Amino acid sequence: MSSPALSPTTENVQTVASCVREGGVVVAPSDTNMALTVSPEHAAAIDRVYAIKDRPIHKPLTLFVRDPSDWRRFARHDDPAVVDALVEAFWPGPLNLVLERDSPTLDDRCAMDGTVSVGCLANPVWRELAEAVGVGSRTTGPLDKPRDRRSLAALAMTSANQSGTVPDDRLVDVDLAADHVGDAVDYILGGEPEGTTRASTILSLAAGDAGEARILRRGDLTASDIERATSLTVT
Repeated sequence: MSSPALSPTTENVQTVASCVREGGVVVAPSDTNMALTVSPEHAAAIDRVYAIKDRPIHKPLTLFVRDPSDWRRFARHDDPAVVDALVEAFWPGPLNLVLERDSPTLDDRCAMDGTVSVGCLANPVWRELAEAVGVGSRTTGPLDKPRDRRSLAALAMTSANQSGTVPDDRLVDVDLAADHVGDAVDYILGGEPEGTTRASTILSLAAGDAGEARILRRGDLTASDIERATSLTVT
């Protein structure tokens, strides 16, 4: 039986946040798709996501931070100012950045082949959920140092549909998420996209010249948008 969608009241957000902290799997809104959402510190929850979605193991989950500057907790770049320019221009928003991994403690399914995908969302329901979970509640210091027990550096997410069944130009809404994964998750937290029409743009800065970037998936943000806001050459 599919999990009913909970309205995003403060009480329901707290319930869903507690589930995530304890290692549950929920569906939550993003700036684009409804998304399977877990703590990246719970390996069993990540196992469930891959099983629920039938996601190929070579495709990592994306990490979403609440504070835009927290990309540094997971990733590095030869010219951090390039990443900061992107972050200032487009975060929070529907842009995921693929960067070189700089966190040895990450689950390998959140960082593969030496890279990690990081985003920061504007969706108000997601931001309330992330705050309730404790994302970014203590953002200084490396990940391998002791942190407040409620502190979580990010949430790990992927769209809430069976892999390969929804094109990038169709967003996964609450009804579609419930149809695809609703009987396998603990909660569905209702919400809407943030004015987007496609899945998020994925931009890789993980290889090649520091002044170059490559679009891995086209979203509403275009190469021209990125080039106008930064010094990058985008292909």
